[in-house]
Amino acid sequence: MRHLLMLRIGLVPIVRPLFRGSRFGLEHTSKEALEALGRELGFELAYVSEPVAEAAQAEAAARAAQAAGLDLLLVQHVTFATGDAFLPLLELPIPVGLWALPEVWESGPLPQNAICGLNLGVSLAHKPTKWFYGAVEDAWFQARLKLTLKALRGAKVLREGRVLALGGHAPGFFAFSALPETGLTVEKASLEELWEALAAVPEAEIAERMAAFRELSEYPVEALCELFRLELALEKLAQPYDGVALREWPEIPDKLGVMAYAAMARLADRGYTLAPEGDVMGLAGMLALQAISGQPAILLDISHFSAKGVMLWHGGEAPQAWAGGPTRLVPHFNRNLPAVRDMPLRAGPITGLRLLPGRKAVVHGGLLNGEKGYDGDSGYLTRPTWATEPLTPRQFLTSWFNHRIPHHLAVGMGAHEEALLEMCAWLGLEVLPARPEEHRLVW
Repeated sequence: MRHLLMLRIGLVPIVRPLFRGSRFGLEHTSKEALEALGRELGFELAYVSEPVAEAAQAEAAARAAQAAGLDLLLVQHVTFATGDAFLPLLELPIPVGLWALPEVWESGPLPQNAICGLNLGVSLAHKPTKWFYGAVEDAWFQARLKLTLKALRGAKVLREGRVLALGGHAPGFFAFSALPETGLTVEKASLEELWEALAAVPEAEIAERMAAFRELSEYPVEALCELFRLELALEKLAQPYDGVALREWPEIPDKLGVMAYAAMARLADRGYTLAPEGDVMGLAGMLALQAISGQPAILLDISHFSAKGVMLWHGGEAPQAWAGGPTRLVPHFNRNLPAVRDMPLRAGPITGLRLLPGRKAVVHGGLLNGEKGYDGDSGYLTRPTWATEPLTPRQFLTSWFNHRIPHHLAVGMGAHEEALLEMCAWLGLEVLPARPEEHRLVW
Protein backbone atom coordinates (compact mmCIF):
# COMPACT_ATOMS: atom_id res chain seq x y z
CA MET A 1 0.00 0.00 0.00
CA ARG A 2 3.03 2.22 0.42
CA HIS A 3 2.89 3.17 -3.26
CA LEU A 4 -0.53 4.72 -2.66
CA LEU A 5 0.58 7.02 0.16
CA MET A 6 2.68 9.50 -1.85
CA LEU A 7 0.25 12.09 -3.21
CA ARG A 8 0.55 14.06 -6.45
CA ILE A 9 -0.52 17.68 -6.13
CA GLY A 10 -0.95 20.30 -8.83
CA LEU A 11 -0.81 24.08 -8.55
CA VAL A 12 -2.50 26.62 -10.83
CA PRO A 13 -1.92 30.30 -9.89
CA ILE A 14 -4.73 32.67 -10.84
CA VAL A 15 -4.00 36.35 -11.42
CA ARG A 16 -5.79 39.45 -12.69
CA PRO A 17 -3.16 41.73 -14.25
CA LEU A 18 -5.04 44.86 -13.13
CA PHE A 19 -3.97 44.11 -9.56
CA ARG A 20 -0.43 45.21 -8.71
CA GLY A 21 -0.03 42.01 -6.64
CA SER A 22 0.08 40.06 -9.91
CA ARG A 23 3.54 41.52 -10.55
CA PHE A 24 5.19 40.60 -7.23
CA GLY A 25 6.17 37.03 -8.11
CA LEU A 26 4.13 35.66 -5.20
CA GLU A 27 3.29 32.51 -7.16
CA HIS A 28 6.98 31.66 -7.45
CA THR A 29 7.84 32.01 -3.76
CA SER A 30 4.76 30.07 -2.70
CA LYS A 31 5.57 27.29 -5.20
CA GLU A 32 9.05 26.90 -3.75
CA ALA A 33 7.66 26.85 -0.22
CA LEU A 34 5.06 24.26 -1.21
CA GLU A 35 7.73 22.03 -2.77
CA ALA A 36 9.71 22.16 0.47
CA LEU A 37 6.58 21.36 2.50
CA GLY A 38 5.90 18.39 0.21
CA ARG A 39 9.25 16.85 1.10
CA GLU A 40 8.25 17.12 4.76
CA LEU A 41 4.64 15.95 4.46
CA GLY A 42 4.97 13.31 1.76
CA PHE A 43 3.55 14.81 -1.41
CA GLU A 44 4.98 15.68 -4.79
CA LEU A 45 4.24 18.92 -6.60
CA ALA A 46 3.62 17.07 -9.83
CA TYR A 47 2.16 19.84 -11.99
CA VAL A 48 2.53 23.63 -11.89
CA SER A 49 1.06 25.86 -14.57
CA GLU A 50 2.01 29.32 -15.64
CA PRO A 51 -0.22 32.04 -14.11
CA VAL A 52 -3.73 31.91 -15.53
CA ALA A 53 -5.56 35.14 -16.27
CA GLU A 54 -8.34 34.26 -18.72
CA ALA A 55 -10.75 31.46 -19.68
CA ALA A 56 -8.70 29.97 -22.53
CA GLN A 57 -5.66 29.64 -20.25
CA ALA A 58 -7.83 28.08 -17.55
CA GLU A 59 -9.17 25.48 -20.00
CA ALA A 60 -5.64 24.59 -21.13
CA ALA A 61 -4.44 24.32 -17.53
CA ALA A 62 -7.43 22.12 -16.70
CA ARG A 63 -6.58 19.71 -19.52
CA ALA A 64 -2.95 19.52 -18.42
CA ALA A 65 -3.88 19.07 -14.75
CA GLN A 66 -6.22 16.20 -15.57
CA ALA A 67 -3.56 14.52 -17.70
CA ALA A 68 -1.07 14.77 -14.81
CA GLY A 69 -2.96 12.19 -12.72
CA LEU A 70 -3.27 14.39 -9.65
CA ASP A 71 -4.69 13.55 -6.25
CA LEU A 72 -5.36 17.23 -5.50
CA LEU A 73 -5.31 20.42 -7.55
CA LEU A 74 -4.70 23.69 -5.70
CA VAL A 75 -6.20 26.67 -7.53
CA GLN A 76 -4.29 29.54 -6.03
CA HIS A 77 -5.75 33.04 -5.94
CA VAL A 78 -2.64 35.19 -6.12
CA THR A 79 -5.06 38.04 -6.77
CA PHE A 80 -8.78 38.37 -7.28
CA ALA A 81 -10.06 36.99 -10.58
CA THR A 82 -13.48 36.62 -12.14
CA GLY A 83 -15.06 33.18 -12.40
CA ASP A 84 -14.26 32.61 -16.07
CA ALA A 85 -10.54 32.54 -15.19
CA PHE A 86 -10.87 29.48 -12.94
CA LEU A 87 -14.26 27.82 -13.43
CA PRO A 88 -12.90 25.08 -15.81
CA LEU A 89 -10.55 24.04 -13.00
CA LEU A 90 -13.37 23.69 -10.47
CA GLU A 91 -15.20 21.33 -12.82
CA LEU A 92 -12.38 18.77 -13.04
CA PRO A 93 -13.19 15.23 -11.82
CA ILE A 94 -10.39 15.40 -9.23
CA PRO A 95 -10.30 16.92 -5.72
CA VAL A 96 -9.81 20.67 -5.91
CA GLY A 97 -8.65 23.12 -3.26
CA LEU A 98 -9.21 26.86 -3.61
CA TRP A 99 -6.40 28.82 -1.98
CA ALA A 100 -5.97 32.54 -1.39
CA LEU A 101 -2.64 34.10 -0.53
CA PRO A 102 -2.66 36.83 2.15
CA GLU A 103 -2.36 40.48 1.18
CA VAL A 104 1.23 41.75 1.19
CA TRP A 105 0.25 44.96 3.03
CA GLU A 106 -2.73 46.16 5.05
CA SER A 107 -3.29 49.82 4.03
CA GLY A 108 -3.11 52.02 0.96
CA PRO A 109 -3.99 50.55 -2.45
CA LEU A 110 -5.48 47.07 -2.20
CA PRO A 111 -2.67 44.88 -3.62
CA GLN A 112 -4.39 41.56 -4.42
CA ASN A 113 -7.94 41.16 -3.07
CA ALA A 114 -7.21 37.42 -3.15
CA ILE A 115 -9.49 36.47 -0.28
CA CYS A 116 -12.42 38.04 -2.15
CA GLY A 117 -11.46 35.88 -5.14
CA LEU A 118 -11.56 32.85 -2.85
CA ASN A 119 -14.98 33.92 -1.62
CA LEU A 120 -16.19 34.17 -5.22
CA GLY A 121 -14.69 30.76 -5.98
CA VAL A 122 -16.32 28.86 -3.13
CA SER A 123 -19.66 30.40 -4.09
CA LEU A 124 -19.31 28.98 -7.62
CA ALA A 125 -18.22 25.44 -6.68
CA HIS A 126 -20.78 22.74 -7.44
CA LYS A 127 -18.91 19.78 -5.92
CA PRO A 128 -16.88 19.28 -2.73
CA THR A 129 -14.08 21.86 -2.84
CA LYS A 130 -11.91 22.79 0.13
CA TRP A 131 -10.72 26.31 0.76
CA PHE A 132 -7.30 27.30 2.06
CA TYR A 133 -6.05 30.69 3.19
CA GLY A 134 -2.61 31.97 4.04
CA ALA A 135 1.05 31.64 3.20
CA VAL A 136 2.55 28.15 3.03
CA GLU A 137 4.34 28.80 6.33
CA ASP A 138 1.12 29.75 8.19
CA ALA A 139 -0.11 27.31 10.84
CA TRP A 140 -3.75 27.57 9.72
CA PHE A 141 -2.88 26.78 6.11
CA GLN A 142 -0.73 23.82 7.12
CA ALA A 143 -3.29 22.43 9.58
CA ARG A 144 -5.99 22.40 6.91
CA LEU A 145 -3.64 20.94 4.31
CA LYS A 146 -2.35 18.19 6.65
CA LEU A 147 -5.92 17.11 7.34
CA THR A 148 -6.63 17.03 3.61
CA LEU A 149 -3.52 14.96 2.92
CA LYS A 150 -4.66 12.37 5.45
CA ALA A 151 -8.15 12.31 3.94
CA LEU A 152 -6.82 11.99 0.40
CA ARG A 153 -4.56 9.09 1.35
CA GLY A 154 -7.62 7.28 2.67
CA ALA A 155 -9.57 8.14 -0.48
CA LYS A 156 -6.69 7.07 -2.73
CA VAL A 157 -6.44 3.58 -1.28
CA LEU A 158 -10.22 3.16 -1.55
CA ARG A 159 -10.13 4.29 -5.19
CA GLU A 160 -6.93 2.66 -6.42
CA GLY A 161 -6.21 -0.20 -4.02
CA ARG A 162 -6.33 -3.88 -4.99
CA VAL A 163 -7.45 -6.61 -2.62
CA LEU A 164 -8.08 -10.34 -2.67
CA ALA A 165 -11.27 -11.98 -1.41
CA LEU A 166 -10.07 -15.48 -0.56
CA GLY A 167 -12.77 -18.09 -0.09
CA GLY A 168 -15.76 -15.75 0.17
CA HIS A 169 -17.48 -14.76 3.39
CA ALA A 170 -17.92 -16.92 6.48
CA PRO A 171 -21.00 -19.18 6.51
CA GLY A 172 -24.19 -17.21 7.12
CA PHE A 173 -22.42 -13.85 7.29
CA PHE A 174 -24.39 -12.66 4.29
CA ALA A 175 -23.84 -8.95 4.95
CA PHE A 176 -20.14 -9.49 4.27
CA SER A 177 -20.89 -10.22 0.61
CA ALA A 178 -21.20 -6.46 -0.02
CA LEU A 179 -18.37 -4.87 -1.97
CA PRO A 180 -17.00 -1.30 -1.86
CA GLU A 181 -18.36 1.19 -4.40
CA THR A 182 -15.34 3.49 -4.28
CA GLY A 183 -13.22 2.05 -7.09
CA LEU A 184 -11.28 -0.46 -4.96
CA THR A 185 -10.38 -3.48 -7.12
CA VAL A 186 -11.57 -6.74 -5.57
CA GLU A 187 -10.24 -9.99 -7.04
CA LYS A 188 -11.76 -13.26 -5.92
CA ALA A 189 -10.15 -16.66 -5.41
CA SER A 190 -11.36 -19.93 -3.95
CA LEU A 191 -9.77 -21.75 -1.06
CA GLU A 192 -8.37 -24.17 -3.63
CA GLU A 193 -5.65 -21.58 -4.24
CA LEU A 194 -4.81 -21.65 -0.55
CA TRP A 195 -4.61 -25.46 -0.54
CA GLU A 196 -2.24 -25.30 -3.53
CA ALA A 197 -0.11 -22.65 -1.83
CA LEU A 198 0.06 -24.77 1.33
CA ALA A 199 1.29 -27.75 -0.65
CA ALA A 200 4.03 -25.63 -2.21
CA VAL A 201 5.49 -24.27 1.05
CA PRO A 202 9.13 -25.47 1.39
CA GLU A 203 9.83 -27.33 4.62
CA ALA A 204 13.03 -25.31 5.02
CA GLU A 205 11.02 -22.07 5.27
CA ILE A 206 8.85 -23.61 7.97
CA ALA A 207 11.97 -24.60 9.87
CA GLU A 208 13.27 -21.02 9.61
CA ARG A 209 10.04 -19.59 11.06
CA MET A 210 10.10 -22.16 13.85
CA ALA A 211 13.71 -21.36 14.71
CA ALA A 212 12.96 -17.62 14.83
CA PHE A 213 9.79 -17.99 16.94
CA ARG A 214 10.05 -16.08 20.24
CA GLU A 215 6.49 -15.27 21.34
CA LEU A 216 5.09 -16.66 24.59
CA SER A 217 2.98 -19.70 23.78
CA GLU A 218 1.03 -22.42 25.50
CA TYR A 219 2.22 -24.72 22.73
CA PRO A 220 5.72 -26.04 22.09
CA VAL A 221 7.00 -24.71 18.80
CA GLU A 222 6.80 -28.18 17.25
CA ALA A 223 3.02 -28.10 17.71
CA LEU A 224 2.83 -24.94 15.62
CA CYS A 225 4.30 -26.39 12.42
CA GLU A 226 1.01 -26.24 10.48
CA LEU A 227 0.45 -22.71 11.73
CA PHE A 228 3.75 -21.61 10.18
CA ARG A 229 2.88 -23.46 6.96
CA LEU A 230 -0.40 -21.56 6.83
CA GLU A 231 1.37 -18.28 7.57
CA LEU A 232 3.80 -18.80 4.68
CA ALA A 233 1.05 -19.81 2.26
CA LEU A 234 -1.07 -16.78 3.16
CA GLU A 235 1.95 -14.51 2.86
CA LYS A 236 2.61 -15.80 -0.65
CA LEU A 237 -0.97 -15.18 -1.71
CA ALA A 238 -1.12 -11.74 -0.05
CA GLN A 239 2.07 -10.30 -1.55
CA PRO A 240 0.58 -8.81 -4.76
CA TYR A 241 -2.30 -7.15 -2.91
CA ASP A 242 -2.95 -4.29 -0.52
CA GLY A 243 -5.04 -6.61 1.65
CA VAL A 244 -6.81 -9.97 1.87
CA ALA A 245 -10.30 -10.78 3.13
CA LEU A 246 -10.05 -14.39 4.28
CA ARG A 247 -12.69 -17.00 5.00
CA GLU A 248 -10.69 -18.47 7.90
CA TRP A 249 -13.35 -20.91 9.10
CA PRO A 250 -14.66 -23.61 8.97
CA GLU A 251 -12.54 -25.11 6.16
CA ILE A 252 -9.09 -24.16 7.48
CA PRO A 253 -9.47 -25.64 10.98
CA ASP A 254 -11.32 -28.65 9.56
CA LYS A 255 -8.58 -29.40 7.03
CA LEU A 256 -5.43 -28.27 8.85
CA GLY A 257 -6.31 -28.70 12.52
CA VAL A 258 -5.24 -25.12 13.29
CA MET A 259 -6.96 -21.79 13.50
CA ALA A 260 -5.76 -19.03 11.19
CA TYR A 261 -5.75 -16.23 13.77
CA ALA A 262 -2.17 -16.54 15.04
CA ALA A 263 -0.91 -16.73 11.45
CA MET A 264 -2.95 -13.63 10.57
CA ALA A 265 -1.60 -11.82 13.64
CA ARG A 266 2.00 -12.64 12.78
CA LEU A 267 1.46 -11.51 9.18
CA ALA A 268 -0.04 -8.27 10.48
CA ASP A 269 3.19 -7.81 12.47
CA ARG A 270 5.01 -8.00 9.12
CA GLY A 271 2.83 -5.31 7.53
CA TYR A 272 0.17 -7.43 5.82
CA THR A 273 -3.51 -6.58 6.17
CA LEU A 274 -5.91 -9.51 6.51
CA ALA A 275 -9.58 -9.18 7.37
CA PRO A 276 -11.32 -12.16 8.97
CA GLU A 277 -14.52 -13.89 7.87
CA GLY A 278 -14.28 -12.65 4.28
CA ASP A 279 -15.38 -9.12 5.18
CA VAL A 280 -14.27 -7.07 2.17
CA MET A 281 -16.02 -3.88 3.34
CA GLY A 282 -14.27 -4.30 6.67
CA LEU A 283 -10.96 -4.77 4.88
CA ALA A 284 -11.58 -1.57 2.91
CA GLY A 285 -12.20 0.28 6.17
CA MET A 286 -8.96 -1.12 7.61
CA LEU A 287 -6.98 0.05 4.58
CA ALA A 288 -8.42 3.57 4.75
CA LEU A 289 -7.68 3.78 8.47
CA GLN A 290 -4.13 2.58 7.93
CA ALA A 291 -3.56 5.11 5.16
CA ILE A 292 -4.80 7.91 7.40
CA SER A 293 -3.20 6.89 10.69
CA GLY A 294 0.01 5.30 9.44
CA GLN A 295 -0.63 2.44 11.88
CA PRO A 296 -2.19 -1.03 11.47
CA ALA A 297 -5.96 -1.33 11.78
CA ILE A 298 -8.03 -4.24 13.05
CA LEU A 299 -11.58 -5.62 12.84
CA LEU A 300 -13.55 -6.16 16.03
CA ASP A 301 -16.96 -7.39 17.14
CA ILE A 302 -19.17 -5.85 19.79
CA SER A 303 -19.12 -8.71 22.30
CA HIS A 304 -20.43 -7.36 25.58
CA PHE A 305 -22.03 -4.29 27.11
CA SER A 306 -21.78 -3.27 30.75
CA ALA A 307 -21.20 -0.30 33.00
CA LYS A 308 -17.55 -0.44 31.89
CA GLY A 309 -18.50 0.37 28.29
CA VAL A 310 -18.81 -1.54 25.03
CA MET A 311 -16.45 -4.50 24.90
CA LEU A 312 -14.76 -4.85 21.51
CA TRP A 313 -13.28 -8.26 20.78
CA HIS A 314 -12.08 -10.59 18.11
CA GLY A 315 -10.60 -14.03 17.87
CA GLY A 316 -6.90 -13.25 18.16
CA GLU A 317 -5.51 -11.88 14.89
CA ALA A 318 -4.40 -8.42 16.07
CA PRO A 319 -0.78 -7.32 15.52
CA GLN A 320 1.51 -6.68 18.45
CA ALA A 321 1.35 -2.96 17.71
CA TRP A 322 -2.11 -3.07 19.31
CA ALA A 323 -0.97 -4.91 22.45
CA GLY A 324 -1.48 -3.16 25.76
CA GLY A 325 0.47 -5.85 27.60
CA PRO A 326 2.16 -9.20 27.05
CA THR A 327 0.94 -11.37 24.19
CA ARG A 328 0.83 -15.17 24.07
CA LEU A 329 -0.49 -17.85 21.76
CA VAL A 330 -3.33 -19.83 23.32
CA PRO A 331 -6.00 -22.30 22.13
CA HIS A 332 -9.06 -20.97 20.33
CA PHE A 333 -11.85 -20.33 22.82
CA ASN A 334 -14.37 -22.87 21.53
CA ARG A 335 -12.52 -25.10 19.04
CA ASN A 336 -9.55 -25.62 21.40
CA LEU A 337 -7.16 -25.64 18.44
CA PRO A 338 -3.83 -23.79 18.07
CA ALA A 339 -3.62 -20.91 18.03
CA VAL A 340 -4.85 -17.38 18.62
CA ARG A 341 -2.96 -14.37 19.96
CA ASP A 342 -4.30 -13.39 23.37
CA MET A 343 -3.71 -9.81 24.52
CA PRO A 344 -5.37 -6.67 25.85
CA LEU A 345 -5.91 -3.92 23.31
CA ARG A 346 -3.77 -0.92 24.14
CA ALA A 347 -5.39 2.04 25.86
CA GLY A 348 -5.88 5.24 23.93
CA PRO A 349 -7.98 7.00 21.30
CA ILE A 350 -9.32 5.02 18.37
CA THR A 351 -11.20 5.83 15.19
CA GLY A 352 -13.58 3.60 13.29
CA LEU A 353 -14.95 3.38 9.77
CA ARG A 354 -17.64 1.10 8.37
CA LEU A 355 -18.43 1.32 4.68
CA LEU A 356 -21.97 0.38 3.77
CA PRO A 357 -23.83 -0.42 0.53
CA GLY A 358 -25.35 2.53 -1.30
CA ARG A 359 -22.23 4.70 -0.87
CA LYS A 360 -22.82 5.22 2.84
CA ALA A 361 -20.44 5.14 5.78
CA VAL A 362 -20.30 5.29 9.55
CA VAL A 363 -17.46 7.23 11.19
CA HIS A 364 -16.91 6.81 14.91
CA GLY A 365 -14.31 7.09 17.63
CA GLY A 366 -13.69 6.92 21.34
CA LEU A 367 -11.23 5.62 23.88
CA LEU A 368 -10.12 2.10 24.68
CA ASN A 369 -9.55 1.79 28.41
CA GLY A 370 -6.84 -0.90 28.25
CA GLU A 371 -8.82 -3.44 30.29
CA LYS A 372 -8.83 -6.90 28.76
CA GLY A 373 -12.03 -8.89 28.36
CA TYR A 374 -12.44 -12.22 26.63
CA ASP A 375 -9.55 -14.32 25.31
CA GLY A 376 -8.30 -13.09 21.96
CA ASP A 377 -7.85 -9.33 21.46
CA SER A 378 -10.24 -7.24 23.47
CA GLY A 379 -10.85 -3.99 25.31
CA TYR A 380 -13.63 -1.67 26.42
CA LEU A 381 -14.74 1.25 24.28
CA THR A 382 -15.44 4.24 26.52
CA ARG A 383 -16.39 7.84 25.70
CA PRO A 384 -17.56 6.90 22.19
CA THR A 385 -18.21 9.44 19.47
CA TRP A 386 -20.20 9.23 16.25
CA ALA A 387 -19.07 11.54 13.45
CA THR A 388 -17.36 13.58 16.22
CA GLU A 389 -20.60 13.78 18.27
CA PRO A 390 -20.06 12.54 21.87
CA LEU A 391 -22.35 9.67 22.87
CA THR A 392 -22.75 7.46 25.90
CA PRO A 393 -21.75 3.82 25.39
CA ARG A 394 -25.46 2.96 25.42
CA GLN A 395 -26.25 5.56 22.76
CA PHE A 396 -23.40 4.21 20.64
CA LEU A 397 -24.75 0.69 20.92
CA THR A 398 -28.31 1.72 20.08
CA SER A 399 -27.16 3.79 17.10
CA TRP A 400 -25.19 0.79 15.78
CA PHE A 401 -28.20 -1.50 16.08
CA ASN A 402 -30.75 1.04 14.84
CA HIS A 403 -28.78 1.45 11.60
CA ARG A 404 -28.54 -2.38 11.30
CA ILE A 405 -24.79 -2.16 10.64
CA PRO A 406 -22.87 -5.42 10.01
CA HIS A 407 -21.09 -6.76 13.07
CA HIS A 408 -17.46 -5.81 12.28
CA LEU A 409 -15.97 -2.51 13.38
CA ALA A 410 -12.83 -1.50 11.49
CA VAL A 411 -10.74 0.36 14.05
CA GLY A 412 -7.55 2.39 13.71
CA MET A 413 -5.20 3.98 16.22
CA GLY A 414 -5.56 7.64 17.13
CA ALA A 415 -8.24 10.31 16.71
CA HIS A 416 -8.90 10.71 12.99
CA GLU A 417 -12.64 11.29 12.64
CA GLU A 418 -12.11 14.70 11.01
CA ALA A 419 -9.90 13.15 8.33
CA LEU A 420 -12.39 10.34 7.75
CA LEU A 421 -15.27 12.79 7.41
CA GLU A 422 -13.29 14.76 4.83
CA MET A 423 -12.37 11.53 3.05
CA CYS A 424 -16.05 10.64 2.80
CA ALA A 425 -16.78 14.08 1.33
CA TRP A 426 -14.11 13.60 -1.36
CA LEU A 427 -15.49 10.14 -2.16
CA GLY A 428 -19.12 11.28 -2.22
CA LEU A 429 -20.06 8.95 0.65
CA GLU A 430 -23.05 9.78 2.84
CA VAL A 431 -22.05 9.69 6.52
CA LEU A 432 -24.88 8.34 8.65
CA PRO A 433 -25.75 10.35 11.77
CA ALA A 434 -26.08 8.82 15.23
CA ARG A 435 -29.48 7.24 15.82
CA PRO A 436 -29.64 6.79 19.60
CA GLU A 437 -33.35 5.97 19.99
CA GLU A 438 -33.32 3.61 22.99
CA HIS A 439 -36.88 2.27 23.16
CA ARG A 440 -38.85 2.69 19.93
CA LEU A 441 -38.59 0.42 16.90
CA VAL A 442 -36.41 2.22 14.36
CA TRP A 443 -36.50 1.09 10.74
